[in-house]
Order: sequence, then structure tokens, then C-alpha cells
Amino acid sequence: MKFPLSYILLTLLLACSSIVHAKPKTEALTAEEQMRLDYYLYAALQASERNEHARAYFMLELCYAIDPANPTVCSMRGAYIQSLFGKEQALPLLRTAYEGSPDDYWLRYAVTAYETGHKNTAMQVLKTMRKRNPKDIDVLELYEHIYLKEGKLKQALASRDAIDKLTGEATEQSVITRFNILREAGKRAEAFRVLDNYLQRDPNNGRIRAIRQEHAYSEATAKGNAAEARELLNQLLDNADIPLQRKIYYVTNCKERAGYTPADIRAMLGELREQYPYEQQIYQAMFDFEQNDMHNPTGALEIGRTMLTMNPTDATLREQIANLMREDSTVTVEEVGAFIDESYAVLPDNPKWGYFKALRCWQQGDEDSTLAVLSHALLHAEEPMVKLELLLLSGDLHGHLKHYDQALQAYEEALKLAPEHTILLNNYAWTLAISGGDLKKAEKLSQRTITKDATNPTYLDTYAWILHLQGENNMALFYIKRAMEYVRQDDGTIAEHYQQIEQSILQNK
Repeated sequence: MKFPLSYILLTLLLACSSIVHAKPKTEALTAEEQMRLDYYLYAALQASERNEHARAYFMLELCYAIDPANPTVCSMRGAYIQSLFGKEQALPLLRTAYEGSPDDYWLRYAVTAYETGHKNTAMQVLKTMRKRNPKDIDVLELYEHIYLKEGKLKQALASRDAIDKLTGEATEQSVITRFNILREAGKRAEAFRVLDNYLQRDPNNGRIRAIRQEHAYSEATAKGNAAEARELLNQLLDNADIPLQRKIYYVTNCKERAGYTPADIRAMLGELREQYPYEQQIYQAMFDFEQNDMHNPTGALEIGRTMLTMNPTDATLREQIANLMREDSTVTVEEVGAFIDESYAVLPDNPKWGYFKALRCWQQGDEDSTLAVLSHALLHAEEPMVKLELLLLSGDLHGHLKHYDQALQAYEEALKLAPEHTILLNNYAWTLAISGGDLKKAEKLSQRTITKDATNPTYLDTYAWILHLQGENNMALFYIKRAMEYVRQDDGTIAEHYQQIEQSILQNK
């Protein structure tokens, strides 16, 4: 049995409680203690790099017992404590690490303090580090981050100014950050001017140009300026630095935002396919558009078929295509059968396709292949509902072939998954009855079906016949008459049972 990391670490934490609560040492370490500490710390670092976290944590506990004030030990141990119990519990260890070596461990302590609501502590650490290292960009960036979270845009902008002054020239990331701060502050014109100034220096910077175009497009659509939005959208689609997924997003949402028609959207998706002929996500977008927006199963099927050539083992896509085939009146039975054969050939261990393949083999009259496919599918069925359908089909087929032991075994196993499944209950009861099985059990199973569905003629017929087999012909006649009342079309089996039950009553008079 596998245990999660948190369980392992918690167990170790409890096991090492005597070590954790060792009293802090006040005197210097002996040479032997220092050697042991170095060995354990090195082992902890190596284990952590190999993702052997339980061993790393145990080694850190040994380190902590030797020197509870060691900054590196406290920082690493604090990280593990944080992953197990949360940031608040880790804070004392991170503070010890910071106090022991401020330049190395201030950042994690300040961030954790701020995130746990100790804002004054975090700001004091920042103030101290600003004095110690006035040119430390990390300090200024954390100031900027905190100011942004608190909506203090003026202070955030001042921090960004200080960062740019230290670096000498605004970088791409700095420009993006400044742009976002200014837009957040409502200074739209100034924000776009920042991007434009950078583009004057670096006109080929695709990332900055993409941000400029995307925000301009969003503003144009928000204002209802369709003409400008269309022009900007064309620029977005031509920009190679904008990810395909973003382009798809803009195209599939432009009906509401820029007044495009479905035909326009279909054409733009087609143009994107020309640009990205080997990217499955554009085909997926076209597939979804034809299926969900255009309600065009024929068009979606054509695209889906192309997608399968790129990824023939995509089980989800194959299920979607199967559903579309049912909706498309132009698809023939032969095409459906061929698709089932193809899907099972590439996904032989997929129990859903095993189910369809078994039905197809049965329709073709190949009983041996039917049972072999079903047996194989059941070996791989983990999802309860899929396994239930396979067991039900297995029971029905074995029953039809008069393999009654196998049929009853399949029904019994299925009943554990769905005790109130009426079709299962009915078929199980019927098979018990015709195979000379336990009629009392069959009666109880059948009775549950008519309790749930009192107007189903098939269930009423099964119950009536089980009563007849037990010699309770008067009750059987009552239920077979009800079955005759509710049947919607001539049913030879029900009519035959009605005659036999009536004949039995007459013979017994």
C-alpha cells in the first residue's frame, strides 16, 4: 500500500518528537557535533534533490537536534513544516533562519510573514534589508508586489522607478509591469505610451506588440467600436508572437465582441488552420464550433476524422465521433460498424469500445468472438458504470446461449454495483426462472421491478410467469392481464404466456 508524502512526514514528525523538542544549544558545537551536522545536512540536501522527502526530513530532524539555530537547517525544516502544517507553523523556523543569516533567508521569511497576516513584520524585514543592501532588486520587487496587492499603485510605481534606475534601462518585463500598474491606476493613455515608447526602441518586439494589440482590441470591443475591433483582430491573428490558444479565444468569442457572423468565424478558423496545419488545438476548436455552435454533425465528423489521423488513440475524441454518427442521418450502418472495428483495433484494452465491439460481433453471428471480446473488456473495466453495462450484456448473452451458470454469475456481480437497476433485476429474475433456479429469489427480484415501474409490460410479464411457475396462477393471471393492458403493440411472448396461464387455470378447475 502506498502512503502520501504528508502521511509519511507526519509519522516521522511524531516518531522524532523527542528530537524536535531538544533544548537549543547555547555553547559552540564540538568538532564531532560539527562533523555529524555537516554529514546529516549534506544527506538531507542530496535526498531532497532526489525527491526522497521522508529521508530528507528525517535528516533535518537529526540536524535540528544538534544545532536548532542553524539557518540552513531551520530554512529547510521550515519548508517541510509549511508543506505539512501550513505557513503559520513554519514562521518561527523561518524567523530563526533569517536572524541567523539575513542576507540568505530574508525573502522566504518576509513573504511568509506577509501571507500569514504579519504585515508589520514583513515590512520591517524589507526596511532592514533595504538599509543593508540598497541595490537589492529583490527587495524592491517584493515592495512592488505588496503595494500592488494592497492597491497602493503610487508606491508600486515608485518601486518600479527605483528598479529601473538600478538596472539602467527598462527591460521588457519591467515595461509590462509598469503598463499593468498604470492601467490599474486608470491611466490608460500613459500606460499605452509606455508600450509605444518601448516599441520605438525595439519595433520588432512581438511580445510587447501583442500586449498592445490585445488590450487595444479589448477596449475597442468594450466600447462597441466594431470597425476598429475588426482591424485590431486581424492584427492579432497575424502576430506570430501571440499564442495560438489566445487567437482561438478571440476568434470564437468575436461574434459577441465584434459582430462577426458564424460564417466569418468559420472562415477565420479555417485561416488559422492554414497557419497552423499541424496543431491539434485548432482542429479541436473547429470541431467544437461545428458541433456546438453550428450544430453541424457532418462538418464536425469530417474535422474529427482529420484529428484522428493525428492522434488515432484519442479515446475521448472517438467517443465524440461515435455520438456525432448517431446524430448524423447521412451515416450508414456499415460506416458505424467500420468505425467500431477501427476503434477497437487501436484501443483493444478500452472497455467501452470492447462493449461496442461485442455487440457488433453478436450482430454478425460470431458468438465465440462476442464472448471473447466481452471477457477481455471486463478485465480492463475499472469504471463502475462501464463494468455494469459489460456484466449486464455478458449475462444477457450467456442467458441467450443457455450458459445459465455464467449468466447468473454475471448478473450477481452486476447486482453488487447497481442493486436497484430494474433491467438487471428483471433479466436476472427471468434467467433464474427459465433455468430452473431459485424461484423464490426470482420472485423477490421481479417484485422489485414492478414496485419501481408498475406499468412496464415486460416486468409485469416476468413477474406473472414466475408466479405461474410456482403454481400461483390466479395471481399470475392478474399480472399478465395488466401486462396486456400496458403493452403498446402486439407482443407474442406476453400473449402466449396469457394463454398458458389461462389454460392452467381451466385445467385445475
